[in-house]
Amino acid sequence: MSFTTPIALVLFVLLPLAAYIGFPRYAYRRTRDLASLIVRLLMLTLLILAISGAQIVRAADKLAVVFLVDVSDSVDPITQQAEFDYVREAVQNLGINDSAGVVMFGANALVERPVSAVRDLGDVQSAPLTANTDIAEAVRLGLALFPADAARRLVIVSDGRPTVGDTEAAAGLAAAASVPIDYVWVSPTRTPEVQVTAVDVPSAVNANQQFDLSFTVEAEASSPAHVSVFAGGALLYEDDVNLRAGQNRYSLSLQSGEGGFRDFRVQVDPQSGDGYYQNNQLSAFSRVVGAPRVLILASDPLEAQYIAPALENAGLTVEVRTPESLPIGLAALAEYDSILIANVPARLLSQRRMEALQSYVRDLGGGLVFIGGDQSYGPGGYFQTPLEETLPLETRIRDQQRLPQLTIAYVIDTSGSMGAIGPSGVENVELAKEAIIRSIDFLQPTDRAGVANFDTAGTWIAQVQPVLDRFALQNLVATLRASGGTDILAGMNLVTRALLEDTAERKHIILLTDGGADPAGLIELTGSVFTSDDITTSVIAIGAGSAGFLDDMANAGGGNFYLIDTVDQIPLIFTQETVLATRSYITEEQFFPVITANSPIIAGLTDAPPLQGYVATSAKDTATVILRGGGYQDPLLAAWQYGLGRSVAFTSDATSRWASGWVDWAGYSPFWANIVRWTITESADNNVETRVSMLGETGQVVIDARDPDGNFLNGLTLELALVNPQLETERVPLVQVAPGRYEATFHPGTEGAYLLRIAGGGEEIAVNQTTGWVMSYSPEYDLRLLPLSVGVLAEIATITNGRELDIATPQDAFARTFEARTATTPIIWPLLIAALLLLPLDIALRRLLITRGDFARVWAAITGGQANLPSSERLSSLMTARDRARQQARTETPPPAPSPRAVGTPAPSSGGSGTEPVPQAAPTPNADVAPTPESGRNIGSRLLQRRRPAAPEEKDPS
Repeated sequence: MSFTTPIALVLFVLLPLAAYIGFPRYAYRRTRDLASLIVRLLMLTLLILAISGAQIVRAADKLAVVFLVDVSDSVDPITQQAEFDYVREAVQNLGINDSAGVVMFGANALVERPVSAVRDLGDVQSAPLTANTDIAEAVRLGLALFPADAARRLVIVSDGRPTVGDTEAAAGLAAAASVPIDYVWVSPTRTPEVQVTAVDVPSAVNANQQFDLSFTVEAEASSPAHVSVFAGGALLYEDDVNLRAGQNRYSLSLQSGEGGFRDFRVQVDPQSGDGYYQNNQLSAFSRVVGAPRVLILASDPLEAQYIAPALENAGLTVEVRTPESLPIGLAALAEYDSILIANVPARLLSQRRMEALQSYVRDLGGGLVFIGGDQSYGPGGYFQTPLEETLPLETRIRDQQRLPQLTIAYVIDTSGSMGAIGPSGVENVELAKEAIIRSIDFLQPTDRAGVANFDTAGTWIAQVQPVLDRFALQNLVATLRASGGTDILAGMNLVTRALLEDTAERKHIILLTDGGADPAGLIELTGSVFTSDDITTSVIAIGAGSAGFLDDMANAGGGNFYLIDTVDQIPLIFTQETVLATRSYITEEQFFPVITANSPIIAGLTDAPPLQGYVATSAKDTATVILRGGGYQDPLLAAWQYGLGRSVAFTSDATSRWASGWVDWAGYSPFWANIVRWTITESADNNVETRVSMLGETGQVVIDARDPDGNFLNGLTLELALVNPQLETERVPLVQVAPGRYEATFHPGTEGAYLLRIAGGGEEIAVNQTTGWVMSYSPEYDLRLLPLSVGVLAEIATITNGRELDIATPQDAFARTFEARTATTPIIWPLLIAALLLLPLDIALRRLLITRGDFARVWAAITGGQANLPSSERLSSLMTARDRARQQARTETPPPAPSPRAVGTPAPSSGGSGTEPVPQAAPTPNADVAPTPESGRNIGSRLLQRRRPAAPEEKDPS
């Protein structure tokens, strides 16, 4: 027996004290009290043993084996199947008392089967990450699965190529637990490998400078291949080459171009096959140091006609692009110091591009200038988009009194074709529902809305109603389903009848359809309601094959026509249409800007020409409104800090439409140059050196900061913003670890290009640096590590006293090469239950009087006889006398009662004799005579009276 808490055994010192206190004090109770004391001492002993954690120790001839199976990418599928077959056959050889568990591992480890005595191993269900091999994690997980009452063994089935994790430390942990680790070494089947091992570019080059890009390709065998070099996602160079076995080095001479951030990617495609595709490409980064570089996005070249030359005259490098040509990758955006968006509708910028622009400002510290126009802000459909979050202005007017009441009806095609799944991965009808919900969010509480759908008939999903309870209305929209045919006229008739009776100032219909239908009456219907009741109609057609009459419907109805190929644009168009229907967001009147806040943006600006129009918006709470204008003094120029970057919003335009007096103004170029330069954050890049390295699965960022004189910069507050290839941002504080040195760690999840933004500083210096880092492919695919050996596995076996097993003899995994292991079984609960069962016995001994007669009665009840009750002689005679008296009373008549006279009175003499009378003695009571009823006493009392001695006679006083 052993104890988990042996210190509690000191409580046994209480037993003598308990025996002394409970020892019997009265002789007549000694036997009962002594028995009760023994029971109590036994109960106390059981409780002390339970508190001490008593457990029974015994030898156990049990064996538990946990198989650790390597399923990383370095083990090909054929070899993995051989591993599974080995484990499956080994499990079928389980002994009577044996059990087995299975762990699958790659970059992580998962339990495929807990330790069990079942001999059947089903199909593999676990799917660990396979881009690395972590034997150490698998060993730790295997150790945690073992039961406590069996001998233990780990069996590793692997190619012996760990790429992450401290394998030696894990083996030491197993050795400390006396768990041997056996191994089965497998040799995967591979094809000749081709791998890009290095891409080298200068970390920084000057603008318009020649520089060399070199890369190295290693091949295990000669092979023709196609080489491609990309810069910012665009193809820069390609060629067909013949790779020879060994290292192949290539070099390209490139022109750096304008200032900015460049990412280069080299990709090699072997023509004769390859083992791993993951190691066929590699990237690198370079920063071009030059004049600040600005990108202008404009859907119409006229929008950049005046502002682009104005910025170039201010010494900025300007590039003009259309929204569709904007690179989606964040690395491409990092080439620019600031980005201007000039009157671009949101539908021309995909959701992915807007998210990239948001991350560019927030996480990389880039600058953003948003210029107004009739296709921007609310009229451009930017409500509830990532760019609206980035800007200092809201696209919706908060003042409800300024807006006329609007009634809007959504007519949605729910034919079967709307159930098709688009490029976004969701059904077209689902995007339509999202569009309606977003549009309803934009409406004011005083507005009204209704939703109708049509297939072969028109049906109300939600009758025209106020949007006071917009959530209830949106829940009704969520019930839309796609099925049936297409009858546009049925749906249009349904909603026009309702709108003709509506009293709102503005009434608008949005028709969404993806197919053709009978055009009869449709153009006439939209034209008549527009002419008679000012009900406008806009049409959104999905797909290039839509019917031509839909455009005519929109023209007749005084609305807009949209032909879209990408259904992802639907929510943006619905929002845009909702704004345009109010006809209140675009204000076209002459006004003079009014300065409402001091800012470096308007330094030196004393007066400005008038503007002819703007888009109404609302300022956010923390934004700085620098200029206002118009009758309602709406925001005209606002700015704020957004994350690490800055954004500026100008609600008028930069063209001759609304800024006709500005384009010839002498302050036009300085005004826009000030805005752009304010968004470009000042930095101390030359004083900061950043290095990134991988330590196992952890990335480490090391920053050395010095002033221009080479002295260490200490006490800086720095933060690292890390943007991964999926545009997800992780913020990590940098901690000073040495003079001028700051470090941070992170855990990169996927391979690819990472952008790092270091921001912060101290009292006299600001640090704003953007750099890049490439997480190369895993060592799992590195041919320089591919040569296979059993070295690592043999070392693990040596540390843990394990051995090598043959894959051809799986039964050896359960060989009895161990000493019997002792097993312990806790007995705490049995001890407590025993103590509890003794408690009623103790109570019975102290409270109940049990005689031999009670035992006799119990025995008689069991055997069915009569109880032979022992009794004393006195009790027996009393009972006999009682019975005799009762018998006599039943058979004899009682004698007459004597005449009353005094005891001792002489009886009268006969014959007058003078002789002295002799006193008569009282008659002796007869035990056989029954008492008279007049006695008034029971038999027991009269028997006791007869046992008393007779009283002496009294003497005559005479």
